[in-house]
Amino acid sequence: MNLTNKQKTILQSFTRYRSPIDEESLYNGIDINYLKLFKKHFRGLFIYRPRGGRWSPYNCRMRDAKTFAIYKRESQNRRRYWVV
Repeated sequence: MNLTNKQKTILQSFTRYRSPIDEESLYNGIDINYLKLFKKHFRGLFIYRPRGGRWSPYNCRMRDAKTFAIYKRESQNRRRYWVV
């Protein structure tokens, strides 16, 4: 993944949110207010999962979320085939 200097600077400022090695997520526990920043600067590079909603901390909607986690997106050139 090739990142610009601005993208690298943003990720370095969030190092305290890095996930442990044994977790699948790259970052977790980031305040929901930073979601627009990540979506603006990292368009199409990551998947964002909401966390900390009112039903369950691990299964909630984005509108109820207090934090979010970042996951690596699969290869963009890979096509998905649906089997019926």
